[in-house]
Amino acid sequence: MLDLIIQASQLAFHPYVLMYVFLGVLLGITLGAIPGLSGDMAIALLLPFVFFLEPAMAMGLLVGIYKGGLFGGSISAISFGVPGTPGAAATSIDGYQAKLKGKPSKALHTALYSSVIGDTTSDLVLIFIAVPLAAIALTFGPIEFFALYAFSLILIAALSQGMVAKGLAVAAIGILLAMIGRDPITGAVRMTFGIPGLAGGLSLIPVLIGIFAISEVVFQGAKLWRRKVDRIMDDVAEQASLLQGYDISKDKLTWAEFKFTLKATYIGAAVGTFIGALPGAGQSLAAFMSYGLAQRFSKRPEDFGKGSLEGIASAESGNSATAGSTFIPLFAFGIPGSATAALFGAAFILMGMTPGPSLLSDNTEIIYALFFTLIFANLVNLVLGKLLLPYYSRIAMIQPGYMIPAVFILAIIGTYAANNSTMDVWVLLFAGLLGITLKLLSFPLAPLVLGFIIGPGAERALRQSMIMGGGDWWVLVKSPIAIGFYIAAFVLIMLFTLALRAKK
Repeated sequence: MLDLIIQASQLAFHPYVLMYVFLGVLLGITLGAIPGLSGDMAIALLLPFVFFLEPAMAMGLLVGIYKGGLFGGSISAISFGVPGTPGAAATSIDGYQAKLKGKPSKALHTALYSSVIGDTTSDLVLIFIAVPLAAIALTFGPIEFFALYAFSLILIAALSQGMVAKGLAVAAIGILLAMIGRDPITGAVRMTFGIPGLAGGLSLIPVLIGIFAISEVVFQGAKLWRRKVDRIMDDVAEQASLLQGYDISKDKLTWAEFKFTLKATYIGAAVGTFIGALPGAGQSLAAFMSYGLAQRFSKRPEDFGKGSLEGIASAESGNSATAGSTFIPLFAFGIPGSATAALFGAAFILMGMTPGPSLLSDNTEIIYALFFTLIFANLVNLVLGKLLLPYYSRIAMIQPGYMIPAVFILAIIGTYAANNSTMDVWVLLFAGLLGITLKLLSFPLAPLVLGFIIGPGAERALRQSMIMGGGDWWVLVKSPIAIGFYIAAFVLIMLFTLALRAKK
């Protein structure tokens, strides 16, 4: 074990890996601070380029972007009341009010410290939980795995922004897209509509980039066309003028203030870690649940919504604490817990590693190196955030009009470069069009991507189970573990439904 830790640490702390972590965090914070751009989009765009990097370097870059993006979203949320990412929406409630009261520095530092504490807590839980869970998962057969896939798909669909029917519908679309190509048992070609280029199925990269990047680019372009961004900038300029005479020396976060926010930070870390481990629950739900619980247990609940540092701490800690735990189902069972985890799962596949219980046993050194990288990226996030915080808030002033064409061109080039395939570019544009349509109809996109990732595994487990049972459907409920998953899915959905109703 000691030899493994030494080898993994040497891999994780190689100078090139450290450089990519720094670069990733810098990119993540920068993109996260610009409303409309996010770490997920950056990870999707960079997926084709992981071919050209060593696994440890590629993981360092992607982890850095992910961690930086989580904190970056809070910068524009606090500075301008415009969440850079969906997970920062709860942070903007008190963050922007604190800024209007002349406390932007206190708010940004509270967000930074809470984000790092919540993120680190979640990473530690991942490190100590993933390995034992993977060992248990190795004992599963097709029946248990199908129950686990069904459990995950139901939760993913049901917990996506509280829209059960829409979540289930887009998850089903994702599974249908995954079924295009050859039948995994018979090898027969299906659902290709006579197009030879689809016989091998839809590639992961163009689908992910199309859904995440192309649809978002088009939406941001539409916003520009309607001059909404100009109006936001006008508001920003007006609000900035209100802060003339601002004295930063009176806006430093004191130890007493930081200590006062710790209880809210710990609540956020616990809630975010738990929510992050549930497939499909997401950062936004974790942030708002943390915010609500922190308000309930606060000594000053009346301050929430009026610039409370506790409100900022709980929301930011809650959304950041999903960072590590969202990888638990991916590492232990091969099921991505979120859209971000799905992107990392795709990166593992592109690097020749199979997400799931065998991931740890087959790639022990690189996964332990990843554990080191997760913790190290938090330190980089803290240091870069602390040093560059005064400048980061200005990043949100970058006109998206300069970024949108660049993102679109990168998406096209990256997709084509991955396989030198024109068909992949067409799939990218189709996925982008599908993403735009679903957004216009207010459908969540994450269940579609997760359904596309999980679909093949679920189908394979179902077909194998049916073969084992001689075509008898009752075979699916003959395992106590499988029944446990079905009951757990029902109980969790009921609990979250009641929690959402109570919130309303």
